[in-house]
Amino acid sequence: MANKSYRELKEQLDEVLARLQQDDIDIDEAMKLHQHGTKLVTELETYLKTAENKITKHKRA
Repeated sequence: MANKSYRELKEQLDEVLARLQQDDIDIDEAMKLHQHGTKLVTELETYLKTAENKITKHKRA
């Protein structure tokens, strides 16, 4: 996750999605953005799962 916050990851994903929705995007850039977006989604899911695990552990303690 490279020590990025949830907010930073979400902002990057929002930027990727906005760019993918533009009419002037070419296929090569769209493919790169899609790959980057998929990576960001995975990082966000991992971040949320880690946060969930920390909360669950804290509740049990």
